[in-house]
Amino acid sequence: MRFRVGAATVTPIVEMVDRSFDMLRFFPLATEADIAANLAWMAPHHFDPHTRRLLLSMHSWLVEVGGRRILVDGCVGNDKRRDARPDWCTLSTAFLDRLAEAGAAPEAIDYVLCTHLHADHVGWNTRLVDGRWVPTFPNATYVFGRREHAYWHAEHARGAGGPHLQAYRDSVLPILEAGRALIVDETHVLEGVLHLEPAPGHTPGHVAVWLRCGPETAAFTGDVVHHPVQVLNPDWNCMGCLDPPAAARTRRRLLAEVARTNGVLFPGHFMAPHAVRIAENGDGFAFRFLCEDAGPA
Repeated sequence: MRFRVGAATVTPIVEMVDRSFDMLRFFPLATEADIAANLAWMAPHHFDPHTRRLLLSMHSWLVEVGGRRILVDGCVGNDKRRDARPDWCTLSTAFLDRLAEAGAAPEAIDYVLCTHLHADHVGWNTRLVDGRWVPTFPNATYVFGRREHAYWHAEHARGAGGPHLQAYRDSVLPILEAGRALIVDETHVLEGVLHLEPAPGHTPGHVAVWLRCGPETAAFTGDVVHHPVQVLNPDWNCMGCLDPPAAARTRRRLLAEVARTNGVLFPGHFMAPHAVRIAENGDGFAFRFLCEDAGPA
């Protein structure tokens, strides 16, 4: 599955499908009536009506442009301990095999760009070798937002716990110690085509990454939008948003910009085919999934 955005090729690299979140717990504003109203399109590919759980794809985005290979976000990773997330613990997935099938060995990745530093977006930053966490992509520069890194570094320094701090310690600190990190402002431009823009709310320093390649645009949005149902209900935040009002403002602003530019939305967790077009629809928005292989339909 590949998408074209101007001269760039974008390929989703799927790690797994997460089935651990009950919809009404994950989206506190959602109701039973909302499930009923959306069931026809959500089930069975985006929602399991038997378990009442969301289906969320864990994937990275491989961007190939100008002879460079950039990996946007890094999923959960293998062998990681995530005490509060049993479904993310000690995984053994074929993620690197799928990356190789897409034509990119770990040594061929030039940049790893993290929209934010949650556990399901940084896990493949490192892998376990002889009992040590080492950079999975040995030749890559790992790009972290300055504000995002400062927040999690401060939480780490005060001894905070939880899966995201476990991830900071095994998937971010080893990158810093190996000298592979580039900490940038939230308006950084990478290789002239990937433009970081602040997208706060889910986390304090969350960024969206805009791919501007000729007349085509696309946005890699991390956890600004977790599930297609949020496109229809942009004021719904997930239970993990640290600043819910800011998260909702960011979501509306970003969806409106993607719609205005007729861009492609590359979210962090939509199920296949993972990418959508957005259109304004009254007070909210509508979405249309893109076709595989041939590019946007």
